[in-house]
Amino acid sequence: MKFIHKGGTAFIKEKNKRNILHCIKGDGPLSRTEIAERLQLSKPTVSAIVEELLNEKWIKESGIGVSKSLGGRKPIQLVFNCRAAYVIGVDIGGTKVRIGISDLDGNLLDVDEFSTQNHIHSSFLHAIKERVEMLLEKQGMMNGEILGMGIGAPGMTDVDRGIVIDAPSLGWSNYPLKKEAEALFPWPVLVDNDVNVAAIGEQWLGAAKGLSNVVLIAIGTGVGCGIIINGQLYRGATWAAGEIGYMVTDAAKAKGANLSTPHEGYGFLERFTGGPGIVQSMQHELKGRPADHSFPRDFTARDVFQKARQGDPDALQVINEVIDHIGFAVANVISIINPEIVLLGGGISKSADWFMPRIQNIIQDFASVSAPVKTTAFGEDLGVVGAVSLVLRETESVLKEM
Repeated sequence: MKFIHKGGTAFIKEKNKRNILHCIKGDGPLSRTEIAERLQLSKPTVSAIVEELLNEKWIKESGIGVSKSLGGRKPIQLVFNCRAAYVIGVDIGGTKVRIGISDLDGNLLDVDEFSTQNHIHSSFLHAIKERVEMLLEKQGMMNGEILGMGIGAPGMTDVDRGIVIDAPSLGWSNYPLKKEAEALFPWPVLVDNDVNVAAIGEQWLGAAKGLSNVVLIAIGTGVGCGIIINGQLYRGATWAAGEIGYMVTDAAKAKGANLSTPHEGYGFLERFTGGPGIVQSMQHELKGRPADHSFPRDFTARDVFQKARQGDPDALQVINEVIDHIGFAVANVISIINPEIVLLGGGISKSADWFMPRIQNIIQDFASVSAPVKTTAFGEDLGVVGAVSLVLRETESVLKEM
């Protein structure tokens, strides 16, 4: 990276260029004159930089504005070109991997997915590369049009080194994900914990848009928590912030819990509220009873929720306990973080309309303050949009300060 001395002519130009682009992106369409007035820059300076941005295709002319003076020349309007480049977002989950191509405004143009466990033990990143190449071909895109790739991984992740420290659902320990991915792809790769990227995605375009203190709790194969404090993602001293899957929400049960199942390395809360844990609890509830033909042979956590909603007493007992654990975890997090909003994501959020009143009652009874609890806005595309936002947030596009 070239060095540009702060205060020098080149530095000032880059700063002005970045500010003009952000001004157009956030407030466009704008004329050159309006940009000069808003940023208090000279009209020649704005005109010269606008021409550069037009040539580089970061902005485009969108039409004619309204003249401020009677009979005066109507100004050309400028808008951000969200198709100037594209970003690949990859959401790696314990069950499936979802991949998407997005423009610079976060609009997903296409997505694909495949089973994690079918590929995790061999050629995992090659499977991702194969899907990415298929998506690019389908969209008629070249590698040079891709600004970068963001990857969300289900475990503690050292963002600086791009290493997944621990991902129990994948069997990864100190896995150099960034290095391995950049060896396969011709663009920059950024990696982070999957729930962290989901949180910044929701803050960027979703249910937490415009908020500065946000907690997102995702419950799927495992349980994770993304925390945004004062507008910044909080990762912790050793990248372990938000690992609430290890939170204890019942002291008596914790003392006798077998935490080696269903997966080695899972914490107490995950043992009872993660998908495999729910299945195991249901199996334990049905053990020793006559075969219940209303449950499929290889039932899932979704099946247990469905049975509970239908009034099955055994399923209700299991799910009520699950919701209690989640409620206590949410109440604890609210008391510690004091967020503006708590978002629930992952597979369990699909049943949130049914169990949300129970969560709210627990918060009211046990949290120090209240906070609204809502589901995430993006559903199954949450992780992909978050991974895209990771690239744009961390790099500030091509105009990152040097």
